[in-house]
Amino acid sequence: MSKWMGMVLVACVGLAGCAASVQRPTSVADRLDIPPVATEEIHLLVQTSPEHQRAEDWEAFRAEWRTAMASATSAAGHRFVYLDAMPAQFEGPGTLVVVNVNDYRYLSQGARLGLGVMTGNAYIDADATFYVLPQRTLVGTREYATTSTAWQGVFSAMTNKQVGAIAQEILAEIDGR
Repeated sequence: MSKWMGMVLVACVGLAGCAASVQRPTSVADRLDIPPVATEEIHLLVQTSPEHQRAEDWEAFRAEWRTAMASATSAAGHRFVYLDAMPAQFEGPGTLVVVNVNDYRYLSQGARLGLGVMTGNAYIDADATFYVLPQRTLVGTREYATTSTAWQGVFSAMTNKQVGAIAQEILAEIDGR
């Protein structure tokens, strides 16, 4: 392998970054009972404590959720609705996912590249509650947690990859995979 090919390989790995892994409780949860018609349209509401809502990065963090779920649902052939607030009622069938962010540390890839490991670790601790619409019937709750590690350096999974990994897990729950 030539010197140039080696450098290209290293650059590709660096640009790809490490994938985020989602930690789940050790107990196996029952499969969510979501009728197929309710999986066609997925609504997402992301909420947190008033303390986190006042954080300067809260809106950027919510935008990561909106982007990640839009991408995941589109790729799976679902319609997606992002909610800024809980509506009084829902018109048709669907699945509502209410993500309650218990704690998080938002880090962009740019911050990691610019400041390296000195930026610390990105993490998310969140619970998702699933409802079947339009009646808003509770079907279950799941816990999700992710974290980056300093030893991965600039290649560690930042917030966007962590939210993306959780979005994929949420979608797998809805689809019954």
